[in-house]
Amino acid sequence: MEINKLVGLRIADLRAKKGLSQQRFAYEAEVERSYLSRVEKGEKNISLKTFGKIIAALGVSYEGFFNQKELEGLCQKN
Repeated sequence: MEINKLVGLRIADLRAKKGLSQQRFAYEAEVERSYLSRVEKGEKNISLKTFGKIIAALGVSYEGFFNQKELEGLCQKN
C-alpha cells in the first residue's frame, strides 16, 4: 500500500475513534476540510508541519500514530 494511502487511512481511523466529523477535526487541526478529505483518501501529500498539526489534534504521539499493529490492521481491512 502506498504511504499516502496508509497515512490517510490512519488519520481517518483515529479521527473516527475520537468521534469527530471531518469538519470538526479540520477545524481543530487548522486545515481545510476539503484538504483533510483528500489527505484521508491518500490523494494529497502533506508536509511535516501539517502532519504535526494533525498529530497534535488527534492527541497521539508520532510513535502511537505509526503503531505497527494498528497499521497492519488497516492494511488488512483495505
